[in-house]
Amino acid sequence: MDFDFQKEARKGYFKYFSIWFLIVFVLLIATAAAGIRHYRIMQAPRANTAAPSERVYDEANLLTDEEEQSLRDYIAEKEAKYHIDFVVWTFDEPLSDKSSLSDSEWNRLIMNKADDFWDQRQYGYNKGFEGDGSLLADCRYPGQRGEWLSTSGSVYEALSSAEVDSILYDVDEYYDSNPYKAYKAYIDGVCRKMGGGVPGFYYLIALVAAALFTWVYYSSHAKKNAAANTVAVKQYVVGGKPANNTGRDNLLHKNVTKRIIQTSSSGGRSGGGGGGHISSGGAHHGGGGHRH
Repeated sequence: MDFDFQKEARKGYFKYFSIWFLIVFVLLIATAAAGIRHYRIMQAPRANTAAPSERVYDEANLLTDEEEQSLRDYIAEKEAKYHIDFVVWTFDEPLSDKSSLSDSEWNRLIMNKADDFWDQRQYGYNKGFEGDGSLLADCRYPGQRGEWLSTSGSVYEALSSAEVDSILYDVDEYYDSNPYKAYKAYIDGVCRKMGGGVPGFYYLIALVAAALFTWVYYSSHAKKNAAANTVAVKQYVVGGKPANNTGRDNLLHKNVTKRIIQTSSSGGRSGGGGGGHISSGGAHHGGGGHRH
């Protein structure tokens, strides 16, 4: 009886959930393909030889010589790991000769200035046009102070407007008190958003864990009810669908609490492409800025 029960229950279970197993299998294949592609990209040497080797342009003299060198070393370490360029540029020249700028004017001017700086020097880890990387432009001119994060290539594709904004808030925390920490916060923020492992690796773990949990759940309930010998096979497979009649009774003895989770309203397209636009040089960029 036990053997027949488990056999029939298993047939009904797999028949009902067959489409979900197929979906999981397709997702596993896609994840493996993404992992292989990512591995190949991360093993590739730097392809862009046109860009200058300098990464820190402290024209506003905000950093000590030691801090500049430390920042260069830190950038070199992160570039080798993430295969994207990081550039920091500070300046204290006005964005415009106008005595006052609206926020929209300030955004447009510093955005164009940052994009042009990147494009003209052909930055990008993999290529000099729309290559992978980011630049933080920091204007320290009185009345026009603020930073702009310009993204390109894979960084542009990965970061949404909300994620760009989050990185800039990390920069803001040290903007006035410690510029060195502010620029490291920019680098760390981009690295954190880009991720250091194989894309989809944690999704793979989640899928495998879900499949194992489902199987364990099925097996334990099948054995429990077969041992009790009080439930017929048809009660587990009603109309070709698995049924669990014990859940209704269990819920009668539980207090259900609803909790509202607040979400960010800062906008931004999920999945990257935040602040997308075309620079004067014709390249696709993303990004955002904070005015101080």
